[in-house]
Amino acid sequence: MRRMLLILGLFFLVLSIQLLAQLEPIFKFPDLMRITEENPSMIREAREATAEYNIPYAVYLPSGIYMEAKAVSNKKILYAVIKNIADIYANSEVLTWEQIESRYSLNEARMHFVKQPTINPNLGFPSTISSEATDGKYLLIPDWTADKVIKLNPNNGDLIDANFIVAPVTLQSPKQARLSPHGFITVSDQISDLVQKFDTSGTYLGFFAPAGGVNTAILDNIRGHNYRANGNLVVTVGAGGNNNAIPQFDAMGNFIDQFITAGSGGLNSPFDIVFRANDCLVSASSSNKVHRYSLSGAYINDLVGSIAFPQQIHLMSGGQFAVAGFSTPSALYIYDSVGTVVASYNVVTGLRGGYRLPNGNYIVTNSSGIFEINTSNVIVRTIVSGVNAQYIDYVDFQLIPVELTSFTAKAINNSVQLNWTTATELNNFGFEIHRTTDRTFTNWEVLGFVNGKGTTSEPQSYSFRDENLTSGKYYYRLKQIDFDGTYEYTQIIETEILNPNEFVLSQNYPNPFGRTINSDNSVTRINFATPVDASVKITVYNLTGEKVRDITNKFYNAGNHEVTIDGNGLNSGIYFYKVEFTTSEGKYYSDVKKLTLIK
Repeated sequence: MRRMLLILGLFFLVLSIQLLAQLEPIFKFPDLMRITEENPSMIREAREATAEYNIPYAVYLPSGIYMEAKAVSNKKILYAVIKNIADIYANSEVLTWEQIESRYSLNEARMHFVKQPTINPNLGFPSTISSEATDGKYLLIPDWTADKVIKLNPNNGDLIDANFIVAPVTLQSPKQARLSPHGFITVSDQISDLVQKFDTSGTYLGFFAPAGGVNTAILDNIRGHNYRANGNLVVTVGAGGNNNAIPQFDAMGNFIDQFITAGSGGLNSPFDIVFRANDCLVSASSSNKVHRYSLSGAYINDLVGSIAFPQQIHLMSGGQFAVAGFSTPSALYIYDSVGTVVASYNVVTGLRGGYRLPNGNYIVTNSSGIFEINTSNVIVRTIVSGVNAQYIDYVDFQLIPVELTSFTAKAINNSVQLNWTTATELNNFGFEIHRTTDRTFTNWEVLGFVNGKGTTSEPQSYSFRDENLTSGKYYYRLKQIDFDGTYEYTQIIETEILNPNEFVLSQNYPNPFGRTINSDNSVTRINFATPVDASVKITVYNLTGEKVRDITNKFYNAGNHEVTIDGNGLNSGIYFYKVEFTTSEGKYYSDVKKLTLIK
């Protein structure tokens, strides 16, 4: 009997443990925060699960408690419940939705859903918005809660626009927003595996890198990004084909190679990269270091030898830099130029970003808000509550003398038509047009110059035609030049002139032609195309059928070609021009068109 009771006791003990395991989350709060920070696909899975049950994925209570779905375990959605939005590790816990409903009143909460509008969307945001003029200078902070980018005043940290960029479908986990050297904003999005492109008004322009769209062999689980002095984009990557590496991309978003090779110097799970005058620094969450590399990407040493889950690196005057420490002991660490700690501030924990204001205070971000702290380790104020804030980046839109809104190239026969538009212009002298056929983009030819419109807030349109080209790929860029001589290159675009698939004789242009039509010249152009190498003869006849001029009679390679007819020596009137193609195999084709000369 006693043995039977012992067996039954053990049975119920095991059963109780199993039931408890099904009821209680398997993650402790610090572990859940770290693992989902490095693997945001878990957050995406949790959000998708909330959509199935029509429950919110994020909740912010008027009492200051913030909750967000982070993972799925035992078919339960696990929420990180942050009870102190400044010190996220203080008394925080992991709860299921059922537990949240039983413990908290949600009547006045701000709640975010996947498939329905946010409830109480303004809760946690200041009621007054900064109206101070900033001359085009801002701080940009991505927010994972609403998949948007927030804009602050860089002079004092005041909120300017809570919805500067709102793209809940395009953006799925925006990590960092920067101003690219090509004149548009780039946002690295951790879950969508893309660097997305927006204009300076926040309008979506498309994906930037990889150029062909999502390709996890190139970008997967991306974090911070930056630009080298040559304009190449570099991205920190935590998975996929470039795991633990820093790949680089050209001005068109095409993958070039690994700027910093995978694992170089012990690099493990990189999160941010910044460039100093003579080196670059990379924070890494799993190596728990700030690694130092040359400007060509070669490992030098570990500038910071130990820091728990470093995220954003913020360069400051005097050679100092700040590093946001995410995991405990979490703090904003201040270092001198050689990596010696000179200060640390831990009044806000779970840090992602940090930025020093002109008054010496710091703006910091974490999983539940944006804060201003001072050097006495005191919170000056909470700027925004209940937002999953990321990196903080300063941008100066006035550094863009011209805001280019489009730049396109279209192949037309043996020429390329370039068209571009601007939204605004500041001291714009004009545009040099550059062309190359070199895929390394090193040998550029200057084709011409188009005058700019100086300073204007009105949209402007420009065009340029590149003519007499043979078949092949061509790459173009614009060099926008200010009146003071400063300049900026646009992104590179490409087009291809294909070999024709049939014999073609085009109508001459202009037609009619002559001095009274074309001002001071009497030249017209004739385009023709041959799909194979051939001998080509073009002859001009008058109305009686008498030959008056031979235009060309020679061998041409397959492709598009152009010849000209000079009206000098010809009388006004109607003429015919005839083309004759003869291939090496004896194939013959001819065509005739009419032209008019007026003098």
